[in-house]
Amino acid sequence: MTVLIDRRSWLAVSLSLGLGALCHATGTAALPTRIASPAYTPSDFVRNGLRLHFVPAAQAFAQSTAVLRDRLADGCSLQSARDAWRAAMLDWERLSAVSVGPLLERRSARSVDFWPTRPAMVTAAVQAPPADAAALEQLGAPAKGLPALEWLLWQPAPDPAQCYYAAQLAEACAAEAQAVLADFQAMAQQNLTPETALTVFHEWFSQAVGGFEQLRWKKMGKPARSGRASDWPRATSGNTRAAWQAAWAGLQHFLVGAGRAQEQGSLNGYLAGDNQLALSAQLEAAVAELHARMQAADPRRVASVTAAMQALAQTKQLMEDKIAPELKTMVGFSESDGD
Repeated sequence: MTVLIDRRSWLAVSLSLGLGALCHATGTAALPTRIASPAYTPSDFVRNGLRLHFVPAAQAFAQSTAVLRDRLADGCSLQSARDAWRAAMLDWERLSAVSVGPLLERRSARSVDFWPTRPAMVTAAVQAPPADAAALEQLGAPAKGLPALEWLLWQPAPDPAQCYYAAQLAEACAAEAQAVLADFQAMAQQNLTPETALTVFHEWFSQAVGGFEQLRWKKMGKPARSGRASDWPRATSGNTRAAWQAAWAGLQHFLVGAGRAQEQGSLNGYLAGDNQLALSAQLEAAVAELHARMQAADPRRVASVTAAMQALAQTKQLMEDKIAPELKTMVGFSESDGD
């Protein structure tokens, strides 16, 4: 019996099989063969992106910052607080890798993750702590957020004043996380018009490109150029590699989702639904290569950082030069982009 297969299905299978061989060669797991690609609209992309990525990521950050707040409220048990800080920091990196919606509107990065921190400003705040949350809000961003908490918690022996201020910072981070979560949940409940959804899609794409540049330059290239180990992000706690990988995990989820069954809401799912199968295959190949480079990146090995930066730049270029024109979107920049 002769089985007929249309050109689109043949192309999807062929590209997926070719990508599988490539992913195997680079040592990363291949995505399963694409069987079918449902038609996909910007409204589908936004709705599923919120449901599958942004709301769960915001929930994780809200939960981990609540744990951090509670542990510091009970006293300065150093190891317990450090573990909670690390969990919250990694959740933040995954959530903020593509900074959209409430993260932009609330300028959350400024209050949660102004980096690098200013130890002199933190010390001044410790010596004259704010009386309440409103007073804390008036303090400069370099004295607040996760980086300031890192500096305090990785002191050899934080004194009571430092622990008290750390507890204030943790409470503020938890409050911001809850507000971000509430706003993402509210956004997920909205019935977006096709026009509004298209605007959101363009914004998200642009912010994803900005996220690549944040990771490539601000978090890797710029500190590498300085030659000072202390300039690496999360260097005080020794979590530079973990932070890089968490940020990449957020970008990766935005690009390809969590496998075929949950790729709706990802850029790759949108490409496939738009019948852009060749571009989908190119994106999957780029992600596989980049994943291997990011897993190997180590601030102690310059070559590994350079290779990761090159892979980040190549994937960013693919998005700007090939994917953006096909999807008729443009790349802009926001205050959260790297300098």
